[in-house]
Amino acid sequence: MEISEFEHAFNLCDEAAGRIAEQAYGITRIAAHNHGDIALTTVHERTADGGHRLVLLATDDHGQLAAVEATTPDLHTPPVTRILKVRAGDLTFHALPKNKWAWSAAAAGHTYRLAAATGDELDDADDPLWTTTIDDHRPTDHDALDDALDTLVDHHRRRAA
Repeated sequence: MEISEFEHAFNLCDEAAGRIAEQAYGITRIAAHNHGDIALTTVHERTADGGHRLVLLATDDHGQLAAVEATTPDLHTPPVTRILKVRAGDLTFHALPKNKWAWSAAAAGHTYRLAAATGDELDDADDPLWTTTIDDHRPTDHDALDDALDTLVDHHRRRAA
């Protein structure tokens, strides 16, 4: 079974977190990795306040697959990761600045939003894990990431055709 682009991006967050303490500063192409037939490149830099920031870029035959970020104030503190950008179908989702678990894409005059429920939003096992919104329509809840993405990508494909 093939994993979705978002699942690749979540896996790449772990990769970025694992590399931040040891990756050389600057731009580095990662030749050997366990993420299939994609090219990986890191950009590792010091932040203005002395911390560390590593951006991991993933590309495939169709262009940019994902960009993820790991940041930490020092190399002894576990890094915080997030997905900055990820492609899903013909849409490219960008992280929303105030919610690390929400992304937005715009295409063909429509805005597509995907948000993940976080721990404090989940009261019981029946709560939906994902919410999609198209333009200013009512949000739709989904239990599975693939179903949420299918809703957004299918809407875009129907409107773009």
